[in-house]
Amino acid sequence: MNIIALIEELVKEVLAAEDDFFIDLGKFPEYEHAVYQASHKFASRILGNSLTAADEMIRHSSLRKKDYNIQRLDDRSLVSTVGDIVFKHTLFKEKESGKYCYILDELLKLPEHERLTSMAEAKILNESEVYSYQHAAESLSTKNETITKTTVMNKIHAIEEVIPEAEPLPVEEKKQVDYLHIEADEDHIHRQKDGNEEGCMIGKLIYLFEGKEEVCEGRRTLVDTHYFSGLYSGPEKNGQLWDQVEKYIEANYDLDSLKRVYISGDGGGWIKAGVDHIYKGVFVADKFHLMKYINRVANLDPDKRSRNETKGRFYKYIYKDKLLAAKKLLTRIATRTGRNDVTDDVRVYFENNWEAIQKAFHDKHVYGCSAEGHVSNVLSDRMSSRPMGWSETGCDRMCKLRCYVRNNGRAKVVDLVRYRRERELQSRLKMTGTDGMVDAVERTRYTKEQREAYSYIERLQATLGINSTVKKTLSIREQIGNL
Repeated sequence: MNIIALIEELVKEVLAAEDDFFIDLGKFPEYEHAVYQASHKFASRILGNSLTAADEMIRHSSLRKKDYNIQRLDDRSLVSTVGDIVFKHTLFKEKESGKYCYILDELLKLPEHERLTSMAEAKILNESEVYSYQHAAESLSTKNETITKTTVMNKIHAIEEVIPEAEPLPVEEKKQVDYLHIEADEDHIHRQKDGNEEGCMIGKLIYLFEGKEEVCEGRRTLVDTHYFSGLYSGPEKNGQLWDQVEKYIEANYDLDSLKRVYISGDGGGWIKAGVDHIYKGVFVADKFHLMKYINRVANLDPDKRSRNETKGRFYKYIYKDKLLAAKKLLTRIATRTGRNDVTDDVRVYFENNWEAIQKAFHDKHVYGCSAEGHVSNVLSDRMSSRPMGWSETGCDRMCKLRCYVRNNGRAKVVDLVRYRRERELQSRLKMTGTDGMVDAVERTRYTKEQREAYSYIERLQATLGINSTVKKTLSIREQIGNL
C-alpha cells in the first residue's frame, strides 16, 4: 500500500471518529483515543512500508547483483514506539564466501533475533531507569510480540559494562579551570540470588564538578556535574573506576592550567585510592561524615549541655590542629562511659584522616560535601529505597544507566542502544566469518565514485525533491557499496 492510500485510510478513520464526537460531545475522550490509535497505526505502517521499499531497492541494486544472490523473501516484525512494524527482508548469499545475510538488517544495525527497534529499546530503558521492570514492559504497545519484565531485565543486563564517553575535545577547546571537585560515596543495595536475598552490594558513586553557583538565596547548584557509578568491587575494578574519571578529566580539561583536584569522601579506602589515579588529586575529609563521628561520641553523654560542650571541644581542637588533645578527650570519654567501641572508631578515623580534616577546614577552595543527597537521588531512589533485590549484573548496569541519563539526557539513551547493537553485530560477524561485511562507523570510507554519487544525489535533490525515488535509489546504492 503506497503512502497516498495510507493517508486516505488515516483520514477516513479520523473523520469517522470526528462524526461520532459531534453526535455526542461528551465522548471527547473516546475521540482522542481513536485519533491516537489511528495516528499510531498510520505511523507503524509507514515505517514498515519504508523498510520493505528499502529492501526492494537492495534487491534491484546492481551493486547487490554483483556480490550477492537472492535466496528467499521473508517477513519480519519489530515492536516500535508506535506499535508493531511488519516488513519484508530478503535473505542473500554472498557469492565469494557462501555466507548468508539479510543486507537490510545489516544496514539497519539490527541484530538477528532482535524484536525491538532502537527507539523502543531506548524507551523501556528510560522507563526502567525510573520505574519497575513491569512498568517499563507495559509502556510499549504490541499485538504480535510479548514484552515482559524479563525482557526489560535482559535489556538492562545487555548494557555494555563500560559505557563509552564522548570523543576527547581538541586541545584548544578544553576547559581551563584552576580547581576541580570530586565527591564520592556509596549505597548499600540488597543482593538477590536464585530468588533469595543474600546480603548487600556496594554501589559506588563518584561525581565531578567545577564549582558551585548560587541559584537563589540559601541554595546553590553544582556546575557541570558528571557522574560515574557501578559496583567495581575489589582493588582492580576500583582502579578501573578511577581511571574512567581520570580519562574524562584528560578529555575535557586543560591539565596544565589545573592546580588541584579535591577528592572528598568519608575516608573509605576505595575513595582515598582516587588520589593514586587522579592527576593533582588530594583527599579532603567530608565534613558531613566528620560531624557524624563527633556526634556519635558526644551523644554518649546523657546531658544535652555536656554533649554540646564536647562537640565544641572537638571542633576547637580540629581548628587549632591539635590531634593529641582530641585523642586525650576521647580517652576521657571512654573511661567515663565505658564505650571503647565508639571512641576507638572515632580515634581511628581521626588518625587516618587528620591531614584531610585540616584541609576541609582551612583550605578556602574546599566546599561542603553533598554526597549523601546525591547518593539518595542518583542511586537509592531506584536501587535501595524500596524493598527489592538486584542481581550483580542488573545492579551494576542500572547504576551506570542512571548516571548516563544524568550526563547525557534521556534522548541520548538511543545512542547507548546503537552502541550495544553495533558491538553485538560485530561480535556475531566475527564468529560467522563475515567480519568486514559491515564496517564500523569510524572505519567507513568513501571511494571516489561513491563521493561523486553522493554529490550527484545532492544536485538531484534540488530538482527532484527530497522524496525522489532516484535519490532513495542512489542512497541505497551508496550504502551497499560500503558493505
